Amino acid sequence: MNHRELGKEGVDLKLVLLLLLKKISCVIIAALAGAVVVGGIYAVWHGVLADKRQYEAQSKYYITFEETMEKSYLDYYYNGYTWNDLLSSDPILGYAMTLLPDGYDRSYVDDCVEAEILSDVRVLTTTVRASTQEEVLLIQEALEEAVIHYGTVGDKLDGISLIRSDEPQLEAIKNSIVRAAVTGAIAFSVLMVLVLLFSIAVRDAIYLPEEFTMRYAIPVAGMCICERVVGVKKYATLQERLSKELNDNLAYLVKEKDYVTVSMQEAEAAAGEILATWREKGGVILEFPQGAKNSKKLTHVLERLKLQECPVIGAVMTDADPVLVSRYYGF
Repeated sequence: MNHRELGKEGVDLKLVLLLLLKKISCVIIAALAGAVVVGGIYAVWHGVLADKRQYEAQSKYYITFEETMEKSYLDYYYNGYTWNDLLSSDPILGYAMTLLPDGYDRSYVDDCVEAEILSDVRVLTTTVRASTQEEVLLIQEALEEAVIHYGTVGDKLDGISLIRSDEPQLEAIKNSIVRAAVTGAIAFSVLMVLVLLFSIAVRDAIYLPEEFTMRYAIPVAGMCICERVVGVKKYATLQERLSKELNDNLAYLVKEKDYVTVSMQEAEAAAGEILATWREKGGVILEFPQGAKNSKKLTHVLERLKLQECPVIGAVMTDADPVLVSRYYGF
């Protein structure tokens, strides 16, 4: 069978699902690996961030705008962006630098401070961040005094008063290691499912008698369950059913003729007198294992027997997985 013919077989979704379920342990292992890997990476990253945490302190101010007949404070365009620009200007930052001890760099202090208007334009919030509590307090006090001073010189302002000054605290870093682990588990398990689906899609293994018949136009008399589960009590009924079906079908195929039953290995290795004997008997019954990636070898064996004019009367699938068989056929 060539690749074009192989593609005509289509996709058996039920079989694909059952083959995926057989590999559920791989998905679970992948999920655990994803949780460990992604959770571990996040833990390291979070630890690095924790080591680099700074102290921060916020100050809140109430702004009193100058009232005029033409405009209200809403028209003065003092928003969060404006205040961040003003914080870097001479009227505020320049004034604050005069209050700080010698040795402080203006660009460094500028990087330590920020301003925002959360909702009401009359309430200003400033934040100071630095590596030590002492430095935060020092810059915070200078900044508060500078902002209050700006209220006396700023355009359209009647004054700015300090309404709250927080104590420096370490920055809070949210720990989401559980979420990271869950995300890793989901991502790795989905990736594993995709890999398994791809491996199933490109497989050349044969799991069902119907696949063999469709591919090679040779009837399959039946299946023998895997030797390692033969005699297991819970598979006794299935074993009895498959054995009866196989014996009945073989009896019909053979019809009292003396066909030889051979394995793939025997058929591959056969030569000379053995092949001649098989030809004299009219053909062979070929045994092939379920699920082994044997399609190319199987095709080679069948082509060789055809070339030797040794017909394959029928086939028997061996090493069948009783769980897959019972779930697929509903036995």
